[in-house]
Amino acid sequence: MKHLKTSRSFKKEFKKQLRFAITAAIGFSIAFAWRESTFDTFLDFVSRFLDLNPTHYLTEVYTALTITIFGVLIIFITSKLLRD
Repeated sequence: MKHLKTSRSFKKEFKKQLRFAITAAIGFSIAFAWRESTFDTFLDFVSRFLDLNPTHYLTEVYTALTITIFGVLIIFITSKLLRD
C-alpha cells in the first residue's frame, strides 16, 4: 500500500516537473526569438541617448546594462503586483 502511494506521488511530481521543463523550454525559445529585435531597439535608444556611434563597443555594454535594469524593474513590479 505504501509503495502504491509513493508511486502515485512520484508520477504526480514527475508530471509537474515535466510541465515546468516544457514551459521553460518554450519560454527560452520565445526569448531567443525576440532577442535580436529587443537588443536592436535598445541599442538604437542608447546610442541616441548617449550620442555614441552604434558600432562603438561601449554602446553594446550600455545596451546590455539598460536591458538588465529594465528587466529587473519589470520583474520587481510584476512580483509586487502578483503577490499572494
